Amino acid sequence: MFLIDKNEAIQVSMRESHSTRAGTRRENSESGKWVGRDHWTSRFNFDSEVVSGFEFQKEVIFHDVTLRDGEQTPGVVLRRAEKVAIARKLDEVGVHRIEAGMPVVSQDDFAAVKEIAHLGLKAKVIAFSRLVREDIEAALKCDVEGIICEGPVGVPKLRQFDWTHEQVIQKAIDSIEFAKEHGLWTAFFGVDGTRADPSFLTGALKKISQQAHPDSFVIVDTFGCASPEAFGKLVKIVRSTVKEPLEVHTHNDFGLGVATAIAGLKNGASTVHTSVNGIGERAGNASFEEVAMALKYLYGQPVRFDFSKFKELSELVQRLTAFPLPPNKPIVGDRVFTREAGISIAGWMKYNLGSEAYLPEIVGNRHGVFLGKKSGVHSVQWKLKELGLEADKGQLDKILAEVKKRSEEKKSNIDDAEFRSIVGSLAS
Repeated sequence: MFLIDKNEAIQVSMRESHSTRAGTRRENSESGKWVGRDHWTSRFNFDSEVVSGFEFQKEVIFHDVTLRDGEQTPGVVLRRAEKVAIARKLDEVGVHRIEAGMPVVSQDDFAAVKEIAHLGLKAKVIAFSRLVREDIEAALKCDVEGIICEGPVGVPKLRQFDWTHEQVIQKAIDSIEFAKEHGLWTAFFGVDGTRADPSFLTGALKKISQQAHPDSFVIVDTFGCASPEAFGKLVKIVRSTVKEPLEVHTHNDFGLGVATAIAGLKNGASTVHTSVNGIGERAGNASFEEVAMALKYLYGQPVRFDFSKFKELSELVQRLTAFPLPPNKPIVGDRVFTREAGISIAGWMKYNLGSEAYLPEIVGNRHGVFLGKKSGVHSVQWKLKELGLEADKGQLDKILAEVKKRSEEKKSNIDDAEFRSIVGSLAS
């Protein structure tokens, strides 16, 4: 893989496009949110008709679920020291709240939650519990600041638990009151909320609000089965029903976890639950890095993280969970900024920023070039420079032809060793 020097890339971009970008900024001096030193998205994101229905809160709080919901990814097991390492890195990046785990799961989980709670992090450390006093007592012994207290509200989940509507409401009230009496910040997490009976859901949340006074309600799309528009409407309905702040927790079963979470935020929720790399049960949770980048660069929200450490955080979670990502995973994938097509590389060399929505350095990622069937002369020139090799103009086409030929034969890219061999045989 060929790595482009970021300073050289930025200089090329600035040199080739200064007048165009400057003109764009002057034309849009009032906002200009879609174009800047390190990004260029679509101006339509900030069209007045597009943004007129947005109701983002002043600040979006990120609640990380990597250590609990993320660990529920089949086959993933995180030991105490590994959870602590991830928690430290989340805090370093600037995540606001860390769901450290469910203390009653095991002795190791209990120890991990307690240790994280005593690390002195800037992030608030939260535990997860059922509507069971034993769970809440375990959280208290861990010295966490608060709990996310889950109870079934969706029709399928109520049938699974064989609970009546009245039982859910009373268990929720009892658990929340007990937690708050013992000084815990407490949120009610309505499992399978997008498949709840609407009248029951609003009635239950209203009663819980009036009698138990939780600090927050979490609107949950447990099975990722709500469209973004439907989820946004549900959040708006709940917002008009209770006075407490709202949070959103979404899953990615239809590939819309990020979009659904943002729809909830656009309709008045103030907190979003995310996991690093989007890991979690089935298709996973809303991806932390994708939600954060989308809010900042597509919606112009004041999201403040150390974005340059996103790749580090992603790689740490990949290594400790042994759960690999596809190489083209948005934001943090190893090849998400890698090109092979010659025409793409030619445009990128001439006009770096205009060839992508944002520069990889923002998130600690990097550019790359693959040599293969779709390469062009510019690709060969870059690879020669990277490896310190020389070839005259008359040899470039021959080298490129051989690269393409071998790539087709092996159905893969040409690595550095093979490229050296090709250059050695044709440029000698």
